[in-house]
Amino acid sequence: MKNYDYVIEYDPSCVGGTGRKPKKRKPDTDTVFAICVVALLLLAAAANLMHKPRILSEKENRELQMFPNISLANVLDGSFMDNFEAYAADQFIWRDAAVSLKANSERLLGKNGNNGVHFGKDGYLIARPAAFDKANVDRNTEALITLQQTGEYNMTVAVVPTAFEVLRDKLPPFSYDNCIELVENEVTEQLRGSAIRVCDTTDMLRAHKDEYIYYRTDHHQTALGSYYVYSALGEYLGYTPRDTDAYSVSELTDSFYGTAWSKASLTFEKPDTIEQYTLKGVPQSFTVEFPLEGKKLMGLYAKDNLEKKDKYTVYLDGNHGLTVINNPFSQTGRKIAVLKDSYSHSLAPFLASEYDTVYMIDMRYYNDDLVLYLADNGIKDVLVLYDAETFNTDRSLGGVGELALTTSYVKTPPFGPLDEQEPVGDEYFADAVFFGDSITLGHSAYATVPARFVCKSAINTSTVNTDTLSSGRTVMQELLSTPDVGKYYIMFGINEVSYINLDVYKRRYGDIIDNIRAVNPDAIIYIQSVLPVERSVEARKIYNSTIREANAKLAELAVEKGCYYLDVYSCVAGPDGYLPDGSATDGVHFTKEGHMKWEAYLKTHAVDTNKTKKAAAAFSLYTGGGKADIDGIVNDILNSIKFKDSMSAVGDNVAARMFGLEANSAMGGAVYTGGGSTAEEFAVFEAESPEKAKQLAEKLRQRVEDKKPNFVSYKPEEMPKLNNPVIEVRGNLAFMCISDDNAAAEEIINKY
Repeated sequence: MKNYDYVIEYDPSCVGGTGRKPKKRKPDTDTVFAICVVALLLLAAAANLMHKPRILSEKENRELQMFPNISLANVLDGSFMDNFEAYAADQFIWRDAAVSLKANSERLLGKNGNNGVHFGKDGYLIARPAAFDKANVDRNTEALITLQQTGEYNMTVAVVPTAFEVLRDKLPPFSYDNCIELVENEVTEQLRGSAIRVCDTTDMLRAHKDEYIYYRTDHHQTALGSYYVYSALGEYLGYTPRDTDAYSVSELTDSFYGTAWSKASLTFEKPDTIEQYTLKGVPQSFTVEFPLEGKKLMGLYAKDNLEKKDKYTVYLDGNHGLTVINNPFSQTGRKIAVLKDSYSHSLAPFLASEYDTVYMIDMRYYNDDLVLYLADNGIKDVLVLYDAETFNTDRSLGGVGELALTTSYVKTPPFGPLDEQEPVGDEYFADAVFFGDSITLGHSAYATVPARFVCKSAINTSTVNTDTLSSGRTVMQELLSTPDVGKYYIMFGINEVSYINLDVYKRRYGDIIDNIRAVNPDAIIYIQSVLPVERSVEARKIYNSTIREANAKLAELAVEKGCYYLDVYSCVAGPDGYLPDGSATDGVHFTKEGHMKWEAYLKTHAVDTNKTKKAAAAFSLYTGGGKADIDGIVNDILNSIKFKDSMSAVGDNVAARMFGLEANSAMGGAVYTGGGSTAEEFAVFEAESPEKAKQLAEKLRQRVEDKKPNFVSYKPEEMPKLNNPVIEVRGNLAFMCISDDNAAAEEIINKY
């Protein structure tokens, strides 16, 4: 039967007609409801159209889906619609309210949790840990054993249980399993028999489980919980823990909602309180440095962060790759490195009072050679402090073992800058070759030792491969064909450091060393500093300040490559740091007196060959022989892309660890990373073939995936870069750039 908008009804007042007239029908309730629903949908659609898309959800602490790019490929494979649906859900204007309404409703209906968070007793929101990953836990413990076996460190490990284990009586019925206990037991078992001390903090925390030792809405411990961990560690680290009465406690904020609250999406939970513990009667003049980022913090608390959603970052300003805490009033003479996750942040105020310096290193964000850093700073005490969940899932700590195997400082004496040694005689130089430019050529005229010389005027770290000698060979070929060499003395730079990017200079210098290692891996290599010039020479734009910067790079390179660095600069410079006036014929090249000082210095800065070992840093990622202009690509990237972070080149062994590469994986390449405050990074590798370049590109993609978990919750503002990196293969080149300027990165790689 058809429905009409009106009915015919008899009306006797009608004259001359049928007695009937139209009468309007009242709309039914279904129609009214439908109109209201459509109106609301249209209103929501209009509001969403006018609403600027959000990149981040502060409440959920995650990146939101943006409008997806449209292409024929992603339309055909269905990914466009999938991403569009995610975009519509994430950018819905009332999303936060809807998500919270759903979570609160489910809790009222008796549901035990939401989004991996259990609704516990007494208002506790307890995150469920990941399943026990024995393989990863074993990889992490094996890495620590490898580090310990260098014989350089006093190591203590503390894997701290989370609230899921300690407060399990607050979990809903049938929610508990022993995944955290399995992690702790596996760590203890694997480290049994090693020299590493294992501090079990579980009993201490269980004894105080009825106190406020874990936040109700966050996965971290409170300051009080960290105090108990500090107390448990005293026996292992060699200090006497202070009583709680020694501290005054003040409230930093009473409105902290943490990660568990964000994941559970509840609304009406009681917020947490963050507290500050301060030693009574002791000056609190700590300074906190973030050396990789060039930042400082006066005191242990970044109180501006109390205005942010993640108020836990009030401790040490949150996650950084390297954090150095200095205690100017400490007289202990002690310092310690803490390999850590964020559980250690609220522990830091207690540890900082026991040491002169605390070096906190987060391997998730630290993109340098940890082992070399410990050596450079003379650190012998190492604490590994992780929460059990992170130790179970994090893969970055496992790289420590690889660094211990490829780092060469654990020698006698350590590689890098060489202090004064017992003097050697002329015979020490019988198997030595001096390799360099006109300054080394001048030294050949005055030297009294029986060394050989391979040198030519005006050459630099690049032209050694092109400039030829009377033999018809290039300078580099001549060096590599010299037989029976036990020691190499290298000096380059006066012809180039005034105009070249010093990172490029360092890398080219490193290539020279790699070429030597390839033909003579057992030889001792001395990197000699670039020498100073007279003050008058600065008019020719050769500056001693630049030379000193270059020498700092060479000192770093010596450590990275398993060489010894000789500071000849200081030996011949005057008190003002310049070459004394009149000591060089042209302000650069010495007279005989300078060469004699130089030779005397070399005799008192030579290692005993009976005590040296083969350099572990003979490890090389690159085989050499490539044709790509790696230097040009690097310079273009550094000059064209405005990175937020401070970008630095990394050594071969660090790059290999980062990308999971074996030795000799590429013909050439360069890797630059930031200090850890951002996800920024770029890498370019030259392979032997396009097929191998594609394999390297897969390693680059995996690197991006490995970085994501370290930023997704802690620094979600970095996720757009990680979700949209530039990864390209161009012939034999594999290229990756993580930055805010993909257009510039694409333009650069297309150029090459």
